[in-house]
Order: sequence, then C-alpha cells, then structure tokens
Amino acid sequence: MMRVRGQPALILKLLVYFAVLTSACQSTLKEKDSSSPNRIVLIDAAGLEVNLERPAQRIISLVPSATQTLEALGVSHKLIGRTDFDVEDWASDIPSVGGGLEPNFEKIIALKPDLVVRFAGEQDPNTRSRLDDFGIAHLSISPDRLTDLYKSILLLGKATGAEVVAASIILSIKEDLVDLQQWTSEKPRLQVAYILGGSPPWVAGPGTYIDEILGIAGAQNVFSDLGFLYGSVSPEQMRSRIIDVVLISDNAQFDHKLTPEARVEKIGKALEFPGPNLAQTARQIAHILHQYQF
Repeated sequence: MMRVRGQPALILKLLVYFAVLTSACQSTLKEKDSSSPNRIVLIDAAGLEVNLERPAQRIISLVPSATQTLEALGVSHKLIGRTDFDVEDWASDIPSVGGGLEPNFEKIIALKPDLVVRFAGEQDPNTRSRLDDFGIAHLSISPDRLTDLYKSILLLGKATGAEVVAASIILSIKEDLVDLQQWTSEKPRLQVAYILGGSPPWVAGPGTYIDEILGIAGAQNVFSDLGFLYGSVSPEQMRSRIIDVVLISDNAQFDHKLTPEARVEKIGKALEFPGPNLAQTARQIAHILHQYQF
C-alpha cells in the first residue's frame, strides 16, 4: 500500500519538476530572443541610443547627404522615402515625404518605415517628438564637420549591416583629401567666400565642413572669423574683406557689385550635401579656384 500511495506522490513531484524546468527553458529562450545576435545598438549624433532588432530594411531619409550615403553603401533598395531635395535620377521613383525639416508625417506613417534618418539639432524638434509618439525608430546625423561626415557614414553602415563598406568609403574620402591637400599646398592660397544664397548674403563660417574643404582646396575662408557656423553678413562686411574668388551655388543670387574685384564662380549645389562624393567635390572646387595655375 505504501508503494501504491508513493507512486502518485512521485508522479506529482515529477510533473511539478518538469513544469518548472519547462518554464525556465521558456524564460531562457525569451532572454536569448531579446538579445538577438542581429540586434544593433547605436548612439546617434544627438547622443540618443537607437535600438534595432536587425539591420534596417525600410528606411526614410530626411537628410540628402544620408540618401547619397545609403546609395554608396549599396543599400538604396532599402530606401522607401526621401525628400524633395533628393533629385538624383536613381532616386526619382522613391516617394518623397516633403522637406527634411517638418516632413509630411501622414506619408511617413503610410510608408511604415523601421528607421527614419533625420537631422540632429534643435532646428526641427517636432520631427523627433512625433516619431517618438508613433513609435518609429529614428537616427539623427549632424553634417557640421568632416568628422561628423565620417561618423554619419559609419552610423548608417552599422544601421544597415554595411559597416565594412562604410569603413572603406571613409578611408577613400580621407585618402583623396590628403592627396588633394598635397597638390594644393604648392598653389597660391586664395581668399574665398562661399555664398549659400540669400540677401543679405548667407555665408559659411568657421567650424563647418565647408570651411575645412576650402582649406583643403587651397583657399582661406574670408569669413572664418565669424562667431557662427552659417549666417548672413552685411554688405559692409563683404566690402571690407579682400576676396579673390566668390563661390556660389547655381541658384544662389549674388550682387557682384559687393565684390567688384573678385572672380565669381558658380559651382552647383554639391558642396551643400556632404556625402560620400565630398572628396570629388573638393577636387572640382580646387580646379575651379586654381584654374589659372595649371
């Protein structure tokens, strides 16, 4: 009788044991799933932590230079949204969500992205907050200096699983800029102003990648002493500087009477989109600046 009574007790103990073991195994599996080997953790230009369960597959880019970078990384097929300023032929079939600042959120939501690339900074706080409200992951980049460009390329490479390609692109840009600087080091150093447009003129100041590129291209930015990255200058400030060359984008309006002694050159808008082709753009600018030095 003792054995008969003991068997049900033993069976009950075994059932409890296996129930506990099964529960523990399920918990362990859940822990492993939450720490998937494909999980990506990034710190973006705003200092925010960005968590992706896997490399991004559906990306909206609100930053034209990021759009160019994603194409260079070989992941343009993951782009499902762009801005009105992404005018490259290869991107023409990708839907636009408006501008890079204050984009059309109805379009963004309808496209169901798993990552939105946006500008860092306080110039557009609504984009960050609204993306948070809708639970859409976002990655901010800041194209202020060359080091920011390199960080942005690496961030986008990591976010898309193309980190090796990103490192290769960065190395190529650095090598090309070193070669260019060696070439321009033997040329006369010209006094140059870069005009982004506007009236009064909107110029690039110190601490910008444009200021750095001008230096590499064999020029001295005449507005490198200003107290801001970008801003307008008065006609008096323009006239008070000794300027050899004024560089303007194709669509920028500029009163040549402000600098009657300077050569004015239109160079397109490529310099205003610091992407993977920045070294090529720098070389073109150097050739324009030193066209009489060949």
